[in-house]
Amino acid sequence: MSVPILTTLRLSVLALAAVLAVAPLAAQAPRSAQPASGAPSADSVAVADSTAVPASVAVPRGPFPPLDPTLAGVVWSAPSDAEAAIADLEAMHQVGVRAVRTELIAETAVLDAASRLGIALWQDLPVEGLPAAFLLRRTRDATRLLTEALDRARPYPAARHFGLAQSSDTSDPRVRPYFEALTALAHDRGAPGTRTYYVSRFVEDDRAAQTVDLVLVDARESAPVETLRRWRARRDTPVGLASFGVGVRPGQPGGWRTLGTEAAQARTLENVFGDLLGLSDPPAAAFVYRWRDADADRIERDQRSEVTGTRFGLLGEGDEPRPALRVASGFWTGAQRVFAFDAGSEARQERRASPLLLIGWGLVLGLGLFYAGAPRLSSMAPRYFGRRDLYREAVQRGFDLSAFETSGLAVALALSAGVVGTSALRALARTDALVAATASWSLDGQARLTGLLGQPLTLVAVLALAYGAWLLLTIIWLNVVTGRRRLRPAQALSLAVWCRWGWLPLMVVSLLLGSIDAGLATVLAPTVLGVGLLIEVVAGYKMMWDLQAVTYAPPARAVLLGFGLPFLLAVVGLIALGVTSSDEVGFLWHLATRG
Repeated sequence: MSVPILTTLRLSVLALAAVLAVAPLAAQAPRSAQPASGAPSADSVAVADSTAVPASVAVPRGPFPPLDPTLAGVVWSAPSDAEAAIADLEAMHQVGVRAVRTELIAETAVLDAASRLGIALWQDLPVEGLPAAFLLRRTRDATRLLTEALDRARPYPAARHFGLAQSSDTSDPRVRPYFEALTALAHDRGAPGTRTYYVSRFVEDDRAAQTVDLVLVDARESAPVETLRRWRARRDTPVGLASFGVGVRPGQPGGWRTLGTEAAQARTLENVFGDLLGLSDPPAAAFVYRWRDADADRIERDQRSEVTGTRFGLLGEGDEPRPALRVASGFWTGAQRVFAFDAGSEARQERRASPLLLIGWGLVLGLGLFYAGAPRLSSMAPRYFGRRDLYREAVQRGFDLSAFETSGLAVALALSAGVVGTSALRALARTDALVAATASWSLDGQARLTGLLGQPLTLVAVLALAYGAWLLLTIIWLNVVTGRRRLRPAQALSLAVWCRWGWLPLMVVSLLLGSIDAGLATVLAPTVLGVGLLIEVVAGYKMMWDLQAVTYAPPARAVLLGFGLPFLLAVVGLIALGVTSSDEVGFLWHLATRG
């Protein structure tokens, strides 16, 4: 980030803080206007030592008591450039931030700046979305990273909290040795006051809470206070909010009654802060998600954001402050607790069709038009679905066969399979399921997949090409099974394509995954993929029966060799995949039944 941009950012945030200090109370009074004692909770006493602000640091103040430092937190991805990171910390300090949850900080200058400004650093190890067995195998690497971080943090009082894992399978008790070993290391080697935590995905079924000093839970797009209540109803481990807030759809018009607007994001934060102030036992920590949409030198990748098209930052494009920043800063500094926003109309909300939905229905329309203009293709359909003997005879003798028209149907099937696969992947990415399923991938591979999730047209094209390659292999296999008598291209295409018509209605069904509840979509997505696999199995069997009728190939060779051999190889492959991926499958099952 250039010096002029940094200077502009500092000045804009300073101006915002000055406005907040003198802002009058608005007439409208939502739930956040409840009085609160502001006394720290039992949970926060254990973590208050590293969030205390040095006496030399000037803290912005308003007419109300500022929030406890443990509640004035934000999720932040530190820019790789130290100067840009320090500028961010200074800007956050001016609006009242007293804690940030971020990745491991390697630059000691950033650690020093955070300590000087009184901003506690909650640093997460790069361990996320892992099944229990994978987590245990990461113990040695995590120990090395934590040891280096503890040694680096010792001179800097702001760095006393370390996250040992994020959204991993803490519903499996096998993970306890991992957390116990790292917590013992942090207490023995770390500076006095060092604490450990992890981010849990399992509010009701977490089974490792006693192995760390506190646990953080993700409350994005949910009710934070209710999430805290559910946790505390089952265990006594101190708990905080790893992230909370709702997303913004860039360009979404309307007031706070319209989901996805900046006003709705701001009003949600206002209500949540009001609820937190009203608690007699506040959380151990609370972090707004997040400081900005885009980091200074990279775009933050998040599968949920890529799929839903939402952005969570208090700073938007070009570091433009959103109204939510004014709300958060008002509570953090005590400058303001009541805000007025345009309500907008609740009768009409702008609805935008997702790109995938447009692709799917555009494919249906295009196939309909193509079918109407393809006389040979349209004459073959009644034979296939009504008189199978006439269909086989037509293929055998080459009646009404067109390689071009049948190729068009093959393209439609490939695109349909691409839409089905894309819908299922994007549905799994709306929760942590896809992260769990790709736990064994490299970080670069996961980043590439996440990028594709935000480009549904590209992902459809990639999967369609893959399915097209599968159809080509099927045509080659048909000629291998036939033997000396070769099939003409139109014959092979007809045999391979017509029996796979089931992908078309499955594509229409898969489009519903993007409009239902995220949890339900995550459960139904594997079902859709399973139906697609069943379509291929049934199609392979029917294709070989048609082949032996068309070419007079012996049924034993057509069915037992042509269908049985690939089917057996597929079964063996699935069993091997299930054995080698049992940990990922178990994690997915836990997410579906416990998450």
